[in-house]
Amino acid sequence: MKTDCIDPAPCCQVRVLDTLSQLEAERDSWRELWNRCYGARTPYLSFEWVQVWARHFSHGRALHVLVAEADGTVLGIMPLAHARYRLGLLSLDVLETVGGESRNLIALVAPGNDSTVARAMAEHLAAAALAGRRVLRLALVPSGHPFLRCLVDALGTVMPRLALRLSTCNYAPYAPLPALWDDFQRSLGKRRQKILARAQRRLDLERKEVRLVRRSGADVQDAMRRLYDMHDARWKTSGIRGLFHDPGNRAYHLDLARMCDSMGWLDLSELEIDGVSVSAYFSCVLDSVAYMMRSGRDTAFVDYDVGHLHDYGLLRKWIATGLREADLLRGAEPYKFYWTSKYRVYKELTVVRSGISGRMSLAVVRFWMRAARFLGHRHPPGEMLAYVRTRRANVRELRTMGVRLTE
Repeated sequence: MKTDCIDPAPCCQVRVLDTLSQLEAERDSWRELWNRCYGARTPYLSFEWVQVWARHFSHGRALHVLVAEADGTVLGIMPLAHARYRLGLLSLDVLETVGGESRNLIALVAPGNDSTVARAMAEHLAAAALAGRRVLRLALVPSGHPFLRCLVDALGTVMPRLALRLSTCNYAPYAPLPALWDDFQRSLGKRRQKILARAQRRLDLERKEVRLVRRSGADVQDAMRRLYDMHDARWKTSGIRGLFHDPGNRAYHLDLARMCDSMGWLDLSELEIDGVSVSAYFSCVLDSVAYMMRSGRDTAFVDYDVGHLHDYGLLRKWIATGLREADLLRGAEPYKFYWTSKYRVYKELTVVRSGISGRMSLAVVRFWMRAARFLGHRHPPGEMLAYVRTRRANVRELRTMGVRLTE
């Protein structure tokens, strides 16, 4: 991966934040940098998002947030943490992105400073962070992301004994939103229009009252609880534990929703039929992009296609308010391609120090991390079979829809 983004000499230094108190002391400078990065940031790179993550998870993963600065001005922040990938009595120490659930832009970087910050970060990683058997893993990075290119080049320059692998790890559909609703509606395929029309006819025939209700403030906790319950109940019908069977995940997402509400980013909505919540969606709106985070729908109302109707209502509202994109985030589930044919290719960067057998070491490291993640989920046999069935069904449906995922 060749670029011309490496400066001949770095001009900034890197310091590390490794405690929650150090992180919180950086609040003002982080927010100053954040305000300079409009259009080149995501919610995951905000101080507030990282703070919520650290409060919930830093007890098990030590923070390693890199701050690059020059002449007292912060030019870049890369939020990382140490993760332990255990196999039996052995463990592997991995540096990876804090709370990066999708669209990992790696670092918050002042405009025009990608190469300088990348070089400073690479030198820190080479000198300290990747010492011994430590690994750097950056997952879910959009292909072609400028900072990724600069970081790869900088690592190659300052770490000649390096094993590096950049591979495709996921796909993320997104829908560009036009200025006019009619233009978007015309872009929908005939199948999508038929499904929506059929659902609407059923509601009209039964004289159902349908409302899309936005939740905020004191209503957030109950709305999130309903989302959790519907999400987990839907997955249970497939034989799979939902994300929110874990009380820790419930508490974390509730704090995220409250944080987004306080920042003015929250778009938490419920679709009600005759006063009953049948679908819930937690979205975050930042810089005219809607990040569609978590959702749940009541399977008892499947005949009304409530998930599709909810998506339809949200997209219509977002176009009316001038948003430019709906990001459906990682995962190539078929329902996402009902609304768009566009998607991002996500890459995973894995870096280790290499010796004579560097390639073998990298292969072992990648296998180790995959195995440790799989075993850490502790899937019962029935759940593993359910995952396989679900995956095969998704592949068949994507093929039927004519979706071909390529790099």
